[in-house]
Amino acid sequence: MRATFTQEQQDIGRTVGALADADRGTARSAWSGGWRAPAGDGPLLRDFGLLGVPEPAGGIGSSLIDLLVAVEALGGRLVPSRFPAHAAAVQLLCGDERSGGPLPDEVLDGRRVLTAAVDVPGSSGWADAVPVDPLVRTLVPYAAQADGVVALGPAGVWFADPVRVTERQSLDPSVPLADLTVAAPERPRPAGTGPLRAALVVAAELCGVAQGAIDLAAEQARTRRQFGRVIGSFQGVAFPLAEAATARKAAWDLTLYAAWAVDTGHPDAGVQVHAAKAAAGQAAVFAAERCIQVHGGMGITMEADPHLFLRRAFVLDARCGRGSWHRRRAGELRIRARRAVRG
Repeated sequence: MRATFTQEQQDIGRTVGALADADRGTARSAWSGGWRAPAGDGPLLRDFGLLGVPEPAGGIGSSLIDLLVAVEALGGRLVPSRFPAHAAAVQLLCGDERSGGPLPDEVLDGRRVLTAAVDVPGSSGWADAVPVDPLVRTLVPYAAQADGVVALGPAGVWFADPVRVTERQSLDPSVPLADLTVAAPERPRPAGTGPLRAALVVAAELCGVAQGAIDLAAEQARTRRQFGRVIGSFQGVAFPLAEAATARKAAWDLTLYAAWAVDTGHPDAGVQVHAAKAAAGQAAVFAAERCIQVHGGMGITMEADPHLFLRRAFVLDARCGRGSWHRRRAGELRIRARRAVRG
Protein backbone atom coordinates (compact mmCIF):
# COMPACT_ATOMS: atom_id res chain seq x y z
CA MET A 1 0.00 0.00 0.00
CA ARG A 2 1.24 3.50 -0.89
CA ALA A 3 2.02 5.72 2.07
CA THR A 4 0.99 8.86 0.19
CA PHE A 5 -1.82 9.86 -2.15
CA THR A 6 -1.17 9.79 -5.88
CA GLN A 7 -1.35 12.99 -7.90
CA GLU A 8 -4.71 11.85 -9.29
CA GLN A 9 -6.11 11.31 -5.79
CA GLN A 10 -4.92 14.75 -4.71
CA ASP A 11 -6.63 16.23 -7.75
CA ILE A 12 -9.85 14.39 -6.89
CA GLY A 13 -9.78 15.79 -3.36
CA ARG A 14 -9.16 19.35 -4.56
CA THR A 15 -11.83 19.20 -7.26
CA VAL A 16 -14.51 17.76 -5.00
CA GLY A 17 -13.49 20.19 -2.27
CA ALA A 18 -13.97 23.11 -4.66
CA LEU A 19 -17.44 21.87 -5.61
CA ALA A 20 -18.28 21.42 -1.94
CA ASP A 21 -17.02 24.87 -0.97
CA ALA A 22 -19.62 26.40 -3.29
CA ASP A 23 -22.33 24.56 -1.34
CA ARG A 24 -21.27 25.51 2.17
CA GLY A 25 -24.28 26.48 4.24
CA THR A 26 -26.70 24.09 2.56
CA ALA A 27 -26.83 21.92 5.69
CA ARG A 28 -28.06 24.88 7.73
CA SER A 29 -30.56 25.99 5.10
CA ALA A 30 -32.27 22.57 5.36
CA TRP A 31 -33.50 23.59 8.83
CA SER A 32 -35.82 26.19 7.36
CA GLY A 33 -36.50 25.03 3.82
CA GLY A 34 -36.07 21.27 3.97
CA TRP A 35 -33.60 19.28 1.91
CA ARG A 36 -32.75 20.57 -1.53
CA ALA A 37 -30.17 19.13 -3.89
CA PRO A 38 -27.01 21.25 -3.66
CA ALA A 39 -25.65 22.76 -6.85
CA GLY A 40 -22.79 20.26 -6.93
CA ASP A 41 -25.05 17.22 -6.68
CA GLY A 42 -25.41 16.77 -10.43
CA PRO A 43 -21.72 17.16 -11.32
CA LEU A 44 -20.71 14.81 -8.50
CA LEU A 45 -23.11 12.08 -9.57
CA ARG A 46 -22.29 12.51 -13.26
CA ASP A 47 -18.53 13.00 -13.21
CA PHE A 48 -17.40 10.95 -10.21
CA GLY A 49 -19.75 7.96 -10.40
CA LEU A 50 -17.05 5.59 -11.68
CA LEU A 51 -14.74 6.14 -8.72
CA GLY A 52 -14.09 2.90 -6.85
CA VAL A 53 -16.10 0.75 -9.28
CA PRO A 54 -14.20 -2.43 -10.28
CA GLU A 55 -13.72 -3.02 -14.00
CA PRO A 56 -15.97 -6.14 -14.11
CA ALA A 57 -18.80 -3.94 -12.78
CA GLY A 58 -18.28 -1.36 -15.51
CA GLY A 59 -15.54 0.72 -13.88
CA ILE A 60 -12.33 2.12 -15.32
CA GLY A 61 -9.85 0.65 -12.85
CA SER A 62 -10.28 3.30 -10.18
CA SER A 63 -9.44 2.16 -6.66
CA LEU A 64 -11.73 2.29 -3.66
CA ILE A 65 -9.36 4.82 -2.10
CA ASP A 66 -10.09 7.22 -4.99
CA LEU A 67 -13.75 7.20 -4.00
CA LEU A 68 -13.06 7.63 -0.30
CA VAL A 69 -10.92 10.71 -0.95
CA ALA A 70 -13.90 12.34 -2.71
CA VAL A 71 -16.39 11.37 -0.01
CA GLU A 72 -14.12 12.60 2.80
CA ALA A 73 -13.89 16.00 1.14
CA LEU A 74 -17.70 16.25 1.08
CA GLY A 75 -18.04 15.23 4.73
CA GLY A 76 -15.75 18.01 5.88
CA ARG A 77 -18.06 20.64 4.36
CA LEU A 78 -21.31 18.99 5.52
CA VAL A 79 -22.64 19.12 1.96
CA PRO A 80 -25.97 17.23 1.92
CA SER A 81 -25.27 15.59 -1.42
CA ARG A 82 -26.78 12.27 -2.45
CA PHE A 83 -23.42 11.25 -3.89
CA PRO A 84 -22.10 9.37 -0.80
CA ALA A 85 -25.36 7.44 -0.38
CA HIS A 86 -25.41 6.64 -4.10
CA ALA A 87 -21.76 5.58 -3.99
CA ALA A 88 -22.44 3.28 -1.01
CA ALA A 89 -25.30 1.63 -2.93
CA VAL A 90 -23.08 1.14 -5.98
CA GLN A 91 -20.33 -0.37 -3.84
CA LEU A 92 -22.89 -2.69 -2.27
CA LEU A 93 -23.47 -4.09 -5.76
CA CYS A 94 -19.75 -4.48 -6.47
CA GLY A 95 -18.97 -7.09 -3.82
CA ASP A 96 -18.83 -10.15 -6.09
CA GLU A 97 -16.99 -9.59 -9.36
CA ARG A 98 -17.82 -13.08 -10.62
CA SER A 99 -21.55 -12.47 -10.86
CA GLY A 100 -23.90 -9.80 -12.07
CA GLY A 101 -21.77 -8.26 -14.82
CA PRO A 102 -21.51 -4.52 -15.48
CA LEU A 103 -23.90 -2.19 -13.69
CA PRO A 104 -26.43 -0.22 -15.77
CA ASP A 105 -24.99 2.83 -17.51
CA GLU A 106 -27.65 5.10 -16.00
CA VAL A 107 -26.39 4.13 -12.53
CA LEU A 108 -22.73 4.71 -13.31
CA ASP A 109 -23.29 8.10 -14.93
CA GLY A 110 -25.64 9.36 -12.22
CA ARG A 111 -28.86 9.50 -14.24
CA ARG A 112 -30.37 6.96 -11.85
CA VAL A 113 -29.58 7.83 -8.24
CA LEU A 114 -29.51 4.93 -5.79
CA THR A 115 -29.54 4.61 -2.03
CA ALA A 116 -28.55 1.65 0.15
CA ALA A 117 -30.96 -0.13 2.51
CA VAL A 118 -28.78 -2.10 4.91
CA ASP A 119 -29.98 -1.68 8.50
CA VAL A 120 -32.82 -3.66 10.10
CA PRO A 121 -35.01 -2.13 12.85
CA GLY A 122 -34.06 -3.44 16.28
CA SER A 123 -30.69 -4.73 15.10
CA SER A 124 -27.39 -2.88 15.32
CA GLY A 125 -25.71 -4.85 12.53
CA TRP A 126 -26.18 -5.58 8.85
CA ALA A 127 -29.31 -7.13 7.42
CA ASP A 128 -27.40 -10.12 6.03
CA ALA A 129 -26.96 -11.50 9.56
CA VAL A 130 -30.62 -11.66 10.60
CA PRO A 131 -32.05 -15.22 10.77
CA VAL A 132 -35.37 -14.24 9.19
CA ASP A 133 -35.50 -11.23 6.90
CA PRO A 134 -38.41 -8.92 7.90
CA LEU A 135 -37.99 -7.08 4.55
CA VAL A 136 -37.96 -3.79 6.44
CA ARG A 137 -34.97 -1.47 6.40
CA THR A 138 -34.50 1.54 8.62
CA LEU A 139 -32.55 4.81 8.49
CA VAL A 140 -32.39 4.72 4.70
CA PRO A 141 -30.97 8.07 3.51
CA TYR A 142 -32.60 10.05 0.69
CA ALA A 143 -35.15 7.28 0.10
CA ALA A 144 -37.74 9.68 -1.28
CA GLN A 145 -35.12 11.59 -3.28
CA ALA A 146 -33.54 8.53 -4.94
CA ASP A 147 -34.56 6.72 -8.12
CA GLY A 148 -33.82 3.23 -6.82
CA VAL A 149 -32.92 1.19 -3.75
CA VAL A 150 -30.24 -1.46 -3.30
CA ALA A 151 -31.11 -3.74 -0.39
CA LEU A 152 -28.93 -6.14 1.59
CA GLY A 153 -30.35 -9.30 3.12
CA PRO A 154 -29.44 -12.88 4.02
CA ALA A 155 -30.00 -13.87 0.37
CA GLY A 156 -27.60 -11.24 -0.98
CA VAL A 157 -28.08 -7.84 -2.58
CA TRP A 158 -30.70 -6.76 -5.07
CA PHE A 159 -32.46 -3.83 -6.68
CA ALA A 160 -35.40 -3.58 -4.31
CA ASP A 161 -38.91 -2.38 -5.02
CA PRO A 162 -40.16 -0.34 -2.03
CA VAL A 163 -43.65 -1.43 -1.00
CA ARG A 164 -43.95 1.28 1.65
CA VAL A 165 -41.89 4.36 2.46
CA THR A 166 -42.29 5.83 5.95
CA GLU A 167 -40.45 9.10 6.40
CA ARG A 168 -38.74 9.58 9.76
CA GLN A 169 -37.78 12.72 11.61
CA SER A 170 -34.06 12.94 11.05
CA LEU A 171 -31.73 14.28 13.72
CA ASP A 172 -30.03 16.02 10.80
CA PRO A 173 -32.69 17.64 8.56
CA SER A 174 -30.16 17.91 5.73
CA VAL A 175 -30.12 14.09 5.54
CA PRO A 176 -33.72 12.86 5.11
CA LEU A 177 -34.28 9.37 6.52
CA ALA A 178 -37.00 6.80 5.96
CA ASP A 179 -38.02 3.26 6.82
CA LEU A 180 -38.65 1.05 3.79
CA THR A 181 -40.67 -2.10 3.36
CA VAL A 182 -39.25 -3.88 0.31
CA ALA A 183 -40.45 -6.75 -1.84
CA ALA A 184 -38.76 -10.13 -1.48
CA PRO A 185 -35.84 -10.61 -3.88
CA GLU A 186 -36.29 -12.78 -6.94
CA ARG A 187 -32.71 -13.05 -8.18
CA PRO A 188 -30.33 -11.56 -5.63
CA ARG A 189 -26.63 -11.47 -6.35
CA PRO A 190 -24.05 -12.60 -3.77
CA ALA A 191 -23.11 -9.78 -1.40
CA GLY A 192 -19.43 -10.70 -1.24
CA THR A 193 -17.45 -7.73 0.00
CA GLY A 194 -20.26 -5.31 -0.89
CA PRO A 195 -21.23 -4.54 2.72
CA LEU A 196 -17.57 -3.88 3.56
CA ARG A 197 -17.19 -1.50 0.65
CA ALA A 198 -20.40 0.37 1.52
CA ALA A 199 -19.37 0.71 5.17
CA LEU A 200 -16.07 2.28 4.12
CA VAL A 201 -17.91 4.98 2.17
CA VAL A 202 -19.74 5.91 5.38
CA ALA A 203 -16.49 5.75 7.37
CA ALA A 204 -14.82 8.16 4.93
CA GLU A 205 -17.66 10.65 5.28
CA LEU A 206 -17.38 10.39 9.07
CA CYS A 207 -13.66 11.17 8.85
CA GLY A 208 -14.55 14.24 6.81
CA VAL A 209 -17.09 15.34 9.41
CA ALA A 210 -14.45 14.96 12.10
CA GLN A 211 -11.99 17.10 10.13
CA GLY A 212 -14.61 19.76 9.49
CA ALA A 213 -15.44 19.97 13.20
CA ILE A 214 -11.76 20.22 14.09
CA ASP A 215 -11.21 22.99 11.53
CA LEU A 216 -14.17 24.96 12.88
CA ALA A 217 -12.96 24.56 16.47
CA ALA A 218 -9.39 25.48 15.55
CA GLU A 219 -10.57 28.69 13.87
CA GLN A 220 -12.47 29.61 17.03
CA ALA A 221 -9.42 28.81 19.16
CA ARG A 222 -7.21 31.03 16.99
CA THR A 223 -9.51 34.05 16.99
CA ARG A 224 -11.42 34.04 20.29
CA ARG A 225 -9.60 35.95 23.05
CA GLN A 226 -10.00 35.71 26.81
CA PHE A 227 -7.79 37.11 29.57
CA GLY A 228 -5.74 38.93 26.94
CA ARG A 229 -4.81 35.75 25.01
CA VAL A 230 -6.30 33.62 22.26
CA ILE A 231 -8.07 30.68 23.89
CA GLY A 232 -6.06 28.20 21.82
CA SER A 233 -3.05 28.99 24.01
CA PHE A 234 -4.74 27.40 27.03
CA GLN A 235 -4.12 23.72 27.64
CA GLY A 236 -7.78 23.12 28.42
CA VAL A 237 -8.59 24.06 24.82
CA ALA A 238 -5.49 22.89 22.97
CA PHE A 239 -5.25 19.39 24.43
CA PRO A 240 -8.82 18.25 23.61
CA LEU A 241 -8.36 19.49 20.04
CA ALA A 242 -5.08 17.61 19.79
CA GLU A 243 -6.88 14.48 20.99
CA ALA A 244 -9.57 14.99 18.37
CA ALA A 245 -7.02 15.48 15.61
CA THR A 246 -5.16 12.34 16.69
CA ALA A 247 -8.35 10.25 16.74
CA ARG A 248 -9.40 11.55 13.34
CA LYS A 249 -5.98 10.83 11.80
CA ALA A 250 -5.99 7.29 13.19
CA ALA A 251 -9.51 6.65 11.87
CA TRP A 252 -8.67 8.02 8.42
CA ASP A 253 -5.48 5.97 8.17
CA LEU A 254 -7.39 2.86 9.24
CA THR A 255 -10.12 3.58 6.69
CA LEU A 256 -7.60 3.92 3.87
CA TYR A 257 -5.80 0.74 4.90
CA ALA A 258 -9.10 -1.13 5.07
CA ALA A 259 -9.96 0.07 1.56
CA TRP A 260 -6.62 -1.21 0.28
CA ALA A 261 -7.20 -4.53 2.07
CA VAL A 262 -10.62 -4.93 0.45
CA ASP A 263 -9.33 -4.00 -3.01
CA THR A 264 -6.44 -6.45 -2.78
CA GLY A 265 -8.36 -9.28 -1.13
CA HIS A 266 -6.27 -9.20 2.05
CA PRO A 267 -7.40 -11.87 4.53
CA ASP A 268 -7.96 -9.41 7.38
CA ALA A 269 -10.04 -6.99 5.29
CA GLY A 270 -13.20 -7.67 7.29
CA VAL A 271 -11.56 -6.93 10.61
CA GLN A 272 -10.04 -3.73 9.29
CA VAL A 273 -13.32 -2.46 7.85
CA HIS A 274 -15.22 -3.06 11.09
CA ALA A 275 -12.45 -1.36 13.06
CA ALA A 276 -12.38 1.57 10.63
CA LYS A 277 -16.14 2.18 10.74
CA ALA A 278 -16.12 2.07 14.55
CA ALA A 279 -13.11 4.37 14.82
CA ALA A 280 -14.48 6.86 12.30
CA GLY A 281 -17.80 7.17 14.12
CA GLN A 282 -16.11 7.61 17.47
CA ALA A 283 -13.69 10.20 16.06
CA ALA A 284 -16.47 12.23 14.41
CA VAL A 285 -18.64 12.35 17.52
CA PHE A 286 -15.65 13.19 19.73
CA ALA A 287 -14.47 15.97 17.40
CA ALA A 288 -17.96 17.48 17.18
CA GLU A 289 -18.33 17.44 20.97
CA ARG A 290 -14.95 19.14 21.39
CA CYS A 291 -15.99 21.71 18.78
CA ILE A 292 -19.04 22.57 20.89
CA GLN A 293 -16.86 22.77 23.99
CA VAL A 294 -14.36 25.14 22.37
CA HIS A 295 -17.19 27.48 21.34
CA GLY A 296 -18.33 27.72 24.96
CA GLY A 297 -21.86 28.92 25.66
CA MET A 298 -22.33 29.93 22.04
CA GLY A 299 -21.55 26.38 20.99
CA ILE A 300 -24.81 25.00 22.35
CA THR A 301 -26.97 27.49 20.48
CA MET A 302 -28.82 26.71 17.27
CA GLU A 303 -27.31 29.79 15.63
CA ALA A 304 -23.78 28.39 15.87
CA ASP A 305 -22.59 25.62 13.54
CA PRO A 306 -21.01 23.04 15.92
CA HIS A 307 -24.28 21.18 16.50
CA LEU A 308 -24.55 20.57 12.74
CA PHE A 309 -21.41 18.46 12.86
CA LEU A 310 -22.61 16.52 15.89
CA ARG A 311 -25.95 15.77 14.25
CA ARG A 312 -24.30 14.55 11.05
CA ALA A 313 -21.87 12.42 13.07
CA PHE A 314 -24.70 10.71 14.97
CA VAL A 315 -26.68 10.02 11.78
CA LEU A 316 -23.68 8.55 9.95
CA ASP A 317 -22.48 6.52 12.93
CA ALA A 318 -25.82 4.68 12.91
CA ARG A 319 -25.69 3.94 9.17
CA CYS A 320 -24.39 0.63 7.76
CA GLY A 321 -24.22 -0.83 11.25
CA ARG A 322 -23.80 1.11 14.47
CA GLY A 323 -20.31 1.84 15.68
CA SER A 324 -20.82 -0.25 18.81
CA TRP A 325 -21.70 -3.28 16.66
CA HIS A 326 -18.65 -2.79 14.46
CA ARG A 327 -16.41 -2.68 17.53
CA ARG A 328 -17.86 -5.95 18.80
CA ARG A 329 -17.64 -7.52 15.38
CA ALA A 330 -13.98 -6.55 14.98
CA GLY A 331 -13.22 -8.13 18.35
CA GLU A 332 -15.11 -11.32 17.48
CA LEU A 333 -13.21 -11.72 14.21
CA ARG A 334 -9.84 -11.14 15.89
CA ILE A 335 -10.60 -13.73 18.57
CA ARG A 336 -11.74 -16.20 15.93
CA ALA A 337 -8.55 -15.67 13.93
CA ARG A 338 -6.33 -16.22 16.99
CA ARG A 339 -8.15 -19.42 17.88
CA ALA A 340 -7.71 -20.68 14.33
CA VAL A 341 -3.97 -20.04 14.50
CA ARG A 342 -3.68 -21.92 17.80
CA GLY A 343 -5.57 -24.84 16.29
